[in-house]
Amino acid sequence: MHNLATVHTPGTAELHPRPSLVAEPAITIRRAQLVDVLQLAALVNGYAAQRLLLPRTTEQVALALDNYVVAVDAGGRVLACAALEEYSPSVAEIASVAVDRAFQGHGLGSQVVAAAEQVARQRGFVQVFAMSLAERFFRALGYDTIPIEAYPEKMARYERLVAEGVDIVPKDCFAKSIA
Repeated sequence: MHNLATVHTPGTAELHPRPSLVAEPAITIRRAQLVDVLQLAALVNGYAAQRLLLPRTTEQVALALDNYVVAVDAGGRVLACAALEEYSPSVAEIASVAVDRAFQGHGLGSQVVAAAEQVARQRGFVQVFAMSLAERFFRALGYDTIPIEAYPEKMARYERLVAEGVDIVPKDCFAKSIA
């Protein structure tokens, strides 16, 4: 996409629009591939270090690779991601939503969440939920706040992680019907 500028000098006719010299990189939203594993783990773990996401090892990412969607630039650099985690035959979690800080505010988070929701629909899920501190983000995507108690499987997973020594930051739970 080009930003067009017009030049107007008093007393002269308006010149033709000309493209600016700033070009936005081509970004593709796609399912994750094996080549993305290290970048995915690094992106997610950058936020996990701030206690905003749960940490993921490269092995965990590789084993769940089919559940990830990514936004990549023309050079294959992972700029954003989201994952889908199944909790029951009808419910899945949108997890590991992360956007490279240099690309925040460009809609990539919304795009990877929408792509993860599409994967969920394709797999037959009728509802998705997310645990997050980003209330405005999920509300803007049509999610409603819901008590985490609605998902006992998630509560049980948190209990297991705490028993393993993982520090869980309390987050709000958001849900959306995708049927």
